[in-house]
Amino acid sequence: MAKQKNDITNKFTIRVPLKMVQLTEQDGSTWPIAFYWPDVDGIISEVRIDNVKSIVAQAEQKSGTVGDRYECEIEGKTEYIYYTKLTPRKWMKIVPVTEQEYNAYYKLPGEG
Repeated sequence: MAKQKNDITNKFTIRVPLKMVQLTEQDGSTWPIAFYWPDVDGIISEVRIDNVKSIVAQAEQKSGTVGDRYECEIEGKTEYIYYTKLTPRKWMKIVPVTEQEYNAYYKLPGEG
């Protein structure tokens, strides 16, 4: 079966920064509670994290960013959220995209 031109595969991914609601403990440990994400209509809504299954110190592969990978349960599915520890500290999610979306996202200034 031939792949369609717009198929999304794991080959192309982008890092999307998240607006995160988090809990920071007195010892400095950080727990994600919820984040804001657009639905298929582009309406941004709050997505609650039901459970944090594990936290692993891991560099994000594409950028080599130092941080933690949070394995989260969200609406019955396992998803991975990353927290970078280098400045600027931020939350991000790895999202699969088409090759066209990937090329548009990582286009350098001045590239047509």
